[in-house]
Amino acid sequence: MTENSNPENPDRQEKNLSETPIPKITIICSAPDLASQNIKTQLLNLIEWKLLELPENSGFSAARESQDGKFRLVDIEETHVFQDGLDRKLENAGLPASLIIFASKHRSKEEISSLTVHCTGNPSDDVRLGGCPKSLAVSSPAAMKSILSEMKRLAEQKGLKYDVTLEVTHHGPTELSVPSLYAEIGSTEVQWNDPEAGEVAAKAILAVSLEKVPVAIGFGGGHYAMRQTKLLFETKISFGHNFPKYKLEFVDEALIRQAIEKSKADFAYFDRKSMKSEERKKISKILEKLGLSVLKESEIREKYEN
Repeated sequence: MTENSNPENPDRQEKNLSETPIPKITIICSAPDLASQNIKTQLLNLIEWKLLELPENSGFSAARESQDGKFRLVDIEETHVFQDGLDRKLENAGLPASLIIFASKHRSKEEISSLTVHCTGNPSDDVRLGGCPKSLAVSSPAAMKSILSEMKRLAEQKGLKYDVTLEVTHHGPTELSVPSLYAEIGSTEVQWNDPEAGEVAAKAILAVSLEKVPVAIGFGGGHYAMRQTKLLFETKISFGHNFPKYKLEFVDEALIRQAIEKSKADFAYFDRKSMKSEERKKISKILEKLGLSVLKESEIREKYEN
């Protein structure tokens, strides 16, 4: 591939941002994030990009646009999770986004090889990893389903021994009005630098579909939303915001209202075995008040079978 975006290439093609920029799917890559840089390398190798001319003091290191005009690739020097207001910053730089995909590393104590997708938000007042208290970002269930499903297909095709799973809602940024998601490689430096995992993540991102799907918000389960992931893979549905069992004590009407609106949810799903009876009752009462039904796994499978 000819890398038109190489700043040392005098023949590179630069596109002037004064040409009425339109919102595009925007991939954000962070300089200190090894997995992010791995995914970026694969993205640059997979398709051709044009380097964009950034305005002074844009706050971005570099920006590129794919030759087909579908994607932008934007470099930041900071960590992803502290990017509240990034959508406005992109727009001010002449880089408006229709969807923001954060290419990122995933870290876990278990050090499991994994490919994960999730949306962002803080169900509690804990904001150590960015965002605002009790605030949720706008999710993109269709994009999450598409990317995660393609990650699974490609990983199996390559024979990669990586868990492919949906994670629950966690960390920042939360203050984004544009839909966003994280696409991640985990969980140690070995996997973050694995070019095969990077290629799978990059290809899945480039294959993203925004075709409308039935959407659930989820309650219960662990950090890796196993039952929700299974339903995402095996039925037509996707998930927006998910709240694990260890965050249910913080879930109230205001948070559920946010989750419904910012996921454009059609119904709710409970991982019932992981929830206490009083939690189910409390959340069910709120959902009923807000006019959202709760579907059991069997009902979802019957109504939305592949």
